[in-house]
Amino acid sequence: MPKLFESVQLSQALLDECEQLDTASLSDALDSLGVSGGLLGITTQVPGSRCVGIAFTVQYEPVGDSHGFKNAANYIDQVPPGAVIVSSNAGRQDCTVWGDIMTHFAVARGIKGTVIDGVARDIDTVVKLGYPLFSRGRFMQSAKNRTQLKAVQVSLEIGGVTVNPGDLLVCDGSGCLVIAQHIAAEVIRRARAVEHTERQIIGAITAGASLEEARKTYRYDQPWLGAAQKVEAELAQ
Repeated sequence: MPKLFESVQLSQALLDECEQLDTASLSDALDSLGVSGGLLGITTQVPGSRCVGIAFTVQYEPVGDSHGFKNAANYIDQVPPGAVIVSSNAGRQDCTVWGDIMTHFAVARGIKGTVIDGVARDIDTVVKLGYPLFSRGRFMQSAKNRTQLKAVQVSLEIGGVTVNPGDLLVCDGSGCLVIAQHIAAEVIRRARAVEHTERQIIGAITAGASLEEARKTYRYDQPWLGAAQKVEAELAQ
């Protein structure tokens, strides 16, 4: 993906701002830049939960050697508070890479959430603790002697989208979204504009305007533009 904007370190202010934005508006902002960020097929396992944080990536691989005990991994000791774990088990649904012990550890250490290209178990515990967990599903069978840790803090490919260590992850009831660090500030700016445009449209139709009229008035064709930019776009037509 080309660097559209100068690379910047994600600040706490940006993370806090992102807490107020949903994945739908952020996805629209990414669309306006021609960037795909949605992790298709990965959904919440704890309704009502959401998380925003910096990606800590984990890659698994199938166990090839049947000799000796193969643990799923103890990588979580390395994950800093405020991170979102992004774990790739290549979409496997026959064995889990997350459960109750990992959940208790994550809550105790201030880890923001977990995204799994695969499945998780002990969902009752996860729900009870209100921990933000997003995966392709749930299944109770252990990863022990089935899959093993290959690497941490490496680039992952999930559903055709690349997730790099340090990328911004935003997950809510609509799904999970990854935003590359170097475009995060611009994506957030555009997402704010998208939400403002939608509030204007909702206000207009509540006041009696037709949907077609409201969308035309507030430039629903380019909702990521600020007010001044919309005027300029209108004059340019």
